[in-house]
Amino acid sequence: MGCQRRSDCRRDRPVPNMVVMIRSGLAVVLCAAACGEVDKTPADASVADAAPAPRTYRGSMDMVPAVTFGGLPYCTYTITLKQLEVEIGILPSSGKAVSSRVQDLNVEAVIPSTTPNCPADLEVIKPNIATYTLQSATPSANGQTLAFTGGAGNMPPVDLTVELSSVGSAYQAKLGFHRNNVVPPLDWSVIATVSLSVQP
Repeated sequence: MGCQRRSDCRRDRPVPNMVVMIRSGLAVVLCAAACGEVDKTPADASVADAAPAPRTYRGSMDMVPAVTFGGLPYCTYTITLKQLEVEIGILPSSGKAVSSRVQDLNVEAVIPSTTPNCPADLEVIKPNIATYTLQSATPSANGQTLAFTGGAGNMPPVDLTVELSSVGSAYQAKLGFHRNNVVPPLDWSVIATVSLSVQP
């Protein structure tokens, strides 16, 4: 027999409970989507994964012996590199050079002569500080070959390469400077060997 009165019909009573369950389920899904997963990365992971810092090695020379260049039909000159300073950053794990800076004071002078006429007061390039920064480092037979870029204000322009080799717990740098803006015999080359020690 059908319901005689609306109060006798109970089939619509479970509906509110179903609505509550559906709404609760949606709330859980939305919360999970909004909150995401908990970051399980350790707090100190960035510190552990950070690249090791290079060790700094330094060396210097008060003066590199003078080198003569020029000559007939030109005047004869000398170039002397003074206050030579070398700094190289080397990774302790691999021994690879990753940074470097070289600096020196270029001092040019003329050797007076009468043939050709080259007076002692002949104008030459004035003393100036030259700087070089590391461009690249490649493996070599004895260690590494470092190529440098000269500073824009260097006078005269010079190419610099360094042969870097390990000596026990220290390093040795053989520097090769070559003037590159003139042809022989007015160009010059200077070789200097500097011992490098780690800095505290």
